[in-house]
Amino acid sequence: MKQALTFPSPPKAATALLLLIGYIGIGFLSIQFAILPLGNFSVIWFAAGCGLVIMLETGRFGIALVFLGSYVLNIPTYYVYLNQAGSKNAFLLALVSGVVPAAIDSWQSAMAAKAWRNSVRRNHHAPLQAPVDLPYFWLQICFIPALISMSVWHALLTLSQIIPYTSLANNLQQMILLIMGDTAGLFIIAPIYSSWKSGSLKSNFRPILPYLALLCAIVALGFSLYTYLMMLILPVLLLVAIRFRLAGTALALFVVFTLSIIGSTYHFGPFINKNSMVSFVNLQLFLFCVGLTLHYLALLQELLNQSHIQLEIEVANRTEALAAANQRLKELVTTDELTGVANRREWQRRCDEAIIYARRYEQPLSILLIDIDHFKEVNDQHGHLAGDLTLKELCRVCTTELRATDSFARWGGEEFVLLLPGTVQAEAMLAGNKLRLAIEEQALIKFNGETIKITISIGVAMLEDSDSSLDHLLNRADQAMYAAKAAGRNQVQCALSPATFTSR
Repeated sequence: MKQALTFPSPPKAATALLLLIGYIGIGFLSIQFAILPLGNFSVIWFAAGCGLVIMLETGRFGIALVFLGSYVLNIPTYYVYLNQAGSKNAFLLALVSGVVPAAIDSWQSAMAAKAWRNSVRRNHHAPLQAPVDLPYFWLQICFIPALISMSVWHALLTLSQIIPYTSLANNLQQMILLIMGDTAGLFIIAPIYSSWKSGSLKSNFRPILPYLALLCAIVALGFSLYTYLMMLILPVLLLVAIRFRLAGTALALFVVFTLSIIGSTYHFGPFINKNSMVSFVNLQLFLFCVGLTLHYLALLQELLNQSHIQLEIEVANRTEALAAANQRLKELVTTDELTGVANRREWQRRCDEAIIYARRYEQPLSILLIDIDHFKEVNDQHGHLAGDLTLKELCRVCTTELRATDSFARWGGEEFVLLLPGTVQAEAMLAGNKLRLAIEEQALIKFNGETIKITISIGVAMLEDSDSSLDHLLNRADQAMYAAKAAGRNQVQCALSPATFTSR
């Protein structure tokens, strides 16, 4: 389904007035400093670019603003021309004649704005964001609106004899200059607007000022002292394009265009020819070639910068993903997959470290070996899924009852182990009974409409000097746990001392 173009809401009165004043002011400067004696044509019509800005900022309301601004600019020009031609009622005729260029300028701005919005709709971003945008920008936004509007404008004014017909070649030359002047205006102002909207113009404005001052000095020296000094602007423009990208390039080209046109208007500089029109064709060809090259270089640099940023983001994302994967791998290595508590290997590592610490600082240490009573019957009667739920429920209850310093783990099957640092045997017995009662009271498994209750048997062993290893300590706890089962289950039993255990 074709998406309709959306337009901005009508601007506030202050904004509309500011845009209108800007259009008229820039157009007036173009008339004052860049006018050709023959035909009163402006070499570069910056107001064409301002018209595009007005249309993009205000939508359909901009048509009236551009029309009014162009009308105000054209009336004095037509009045002077008609008055010099000896026309009666020159002022009234100027008022009427000014409607045609004003309407055509509005039409041109509307065509350029439509091409701009079409680019946004098709590419999902404003023009002049990447080198691939340039052909469309140069052709559809700058050249074609100027070609159509200025061809019609010149033809109408020639037919109405406001522009006298001298020869086909001369009038065609006039029309080409009109097209080039409006194309140049769009070509210069549109990148400045694009940089302003993206925010890059504001961030780069102060840093680029020394480079703009240097360009002004080079152009002034080239036009006043030695024309070949103008070639020095090329490395400066190259540096600006690389460092400041489109925002800096747009400002630099504006400065070079403006100063070069003013100098050529007053017959200074390397572009001067006996024929003033040829002089300005030479100037525009030079500036267009430089501008096209710099636009491409600036956007290529912008693309490289974005690629660099994207690469950094990608590296950061991959690093984060790798860290998460490593963390997950660590969890898989140290965690029991079913219950989420520490696995046997991780618990042994912690226990070995705790035993070393306890022996070095003569601290007590106890362990508990826990076994679920009648777990095989749960699996046989209700299935392995109920058995898995039983294991998870036991872990849930146990972990809520433990201290932060305790270490609880699944030893294997339905057996679990608990490390109690800084705990003597009597305290370990109390901890074991606390767990036993918590399991008896809280561990309830709902499965297929039935409630499964479980109990546990616990063997307690305290670290003694004569325990040669963790395995020896575990063996004593294991014997105590089997003693609890033999005594009727759901009990806590203490391990025999190593001496008694050895004698038996």
